[in-house]
Amino acid sequence: MKKYYFTAGIAGIVVNFLLFAVKLYVGNASFSLTIYCDAVNNLGDTFSCMLAMLGFVFAVKFGDDIRSKRTESLITFVISMIIAFTGLFFVYRGLDRLMYPSGVVYGNKYVLIIIGTIFAKAALGALLVRLNKKSPSPIIAALALDSFLDCFVTAFTLMGMTLVTRVNFAFDAYFAFLCGGIITAEAIKRIVKETKFLIFGE
Repeated sequence: MKKYYFTAGIAGIVVNFLLFAVKLYVGNASFSLTIYCDAVNNLGDTFSCMLAMLGFVFAVKFGDDIRSKRTESLITFVISMIIAFTGLFFVYRGLDRLMYPSGVVYGNKYVLIIIGTIFAKAALGALLVRLNKKSPSPIIAALALDSFLDCFVTAFTLMGMTLVTRVNFAFDAYFAFLCGGIITAEAIKRIVKETKFLIFGE
């Protein structure tokens, strides 16, 4: 169990931080709001994986008793809160872009890089699903779900980046709204679920 938990945590930290660095470069170089927001999302995922590592430490220490389950639930709750705030940040940045429009620099190089990040996050999600099957954990399950959601979000950000360069319309701002709404809604569902467990034990 310990081996699988820490493999999941370390893989999540490394992959998400590398994706953050790559997307931050592309977002700043292309002036794409959606790619920049996606980079911030990966940074939030990096911190989430760090919290997950903390949860794994307690899980190994306490074993399978109620303290371990409550600790995992609390860590999952905090991770979901980080994800929810990330989604709200997307919405805020979308409003900011509508108020202060700016051009986006399109390049095939940037598109290929972002497509590569989608495959990288999908591979991480597949790894987490595999590890969760070997040693089930709500923390790993939450990180796996977030990984696949990120693939969907990044695909939308790429569409937004492409469209905004084709027409004189702030598509990236509206894509930021959409991505932010999806991320926040999914995070709130998990927050409600873990809150019920922490308070009522169900």
